[in-house]
Amino acid sequence: MKLSLLIKISRPLGWIVGPIVFLIGFFYIGKSLSVLPVVQILLLSFPYCLFLYGINDIYDYESDRLNPRKNVIEGVKLEKKNHSFVKKASLFMVILLVISSLLTLNITNIIGMFLLLFFSYFYSAPPLRLKEKPPLDSFSNGIFYFFAPFFLGFSFHGTLFDVSSKIYLITLCVVGIHSFSTIMDYSVDKKVGDKTFAVVFGKRNAAFFAFLVFVIAILFAGIQTFFISAYLVFCALLFFIYLIYPSEKLAHIFFKLVYIGFLIIALIFLFF
Repeated sequence: MKLSLLIKISRPLGWIVGPIVFLIGFFYIGKSLSVLPVVQILLLSFPYCLFLYGINDIYDYESDRLNPRKNVIEGVKLEKKNHSFVKKASLFMVILLVISSLLTLNITNIIGMFLLLFFSYFYSAPPLRLKEKPPLDSFSNGIFYFFAPFFLGFSFHGTLFDVSSKIYLITLCVVGIHSFSTIMDYSVDKKVGDKTFAVVFGKRNAAFFAFLVFVIAILFAGIQTFFISAYLVFCALLFFIYLIYPSEKLAHIFFKLVYIGFLIIALIFLFF
């Protein structure tokens, strides 16, 4: 029963994201996998997701109680009696992640792991709770959903100074995606007083910011691969449509399309 709870909290649909982004970073300039990269890939699935979402569910307790999106697919409404157990399990996963990084004896990898864990924890947890300090809430998501796992994979073949500007612009796109995602929970977050990007700046402004950063990436990232460019245009179009027809339900649908599109594009990049 306890294991079942941890699996639900970790949101299995998200297990694939960290490993995919890591692999994108790894194969960006590298080739063959060895033992330590494989270990980190595995740890970025269930273990990392349990840490990220476990801490989030503990500190989002009040808003989650009112959130109709909280189900098995998008997380659960974590009861207070389970907070201590989930926190201990989440922090145990941190130990495993840190050990995997220290074993690399690679300062670049260690920096990447620090970024991943720092922003993952303090996005939800006090005293920083970056979730309620927009635009730092969206910036944090850009770090722990894309830049940090990419950097972890990249670290086996390069350093921070070797990362191209287009990666920073793609990270900015992930920042924009998060700003857009805050629209989905606008009503609940506003009711409980969570000052997310959409609550502070407004739903349309959150969508406009996402649209703007994608346009910047389209114009200046210098991406020549057709399917990646098409994906960026597709996302920008969705955000623009939302500006015309704003609704939290539509934002939820569009966010799912963005997520599915990312998985498709990432898999094409890795295997074709």
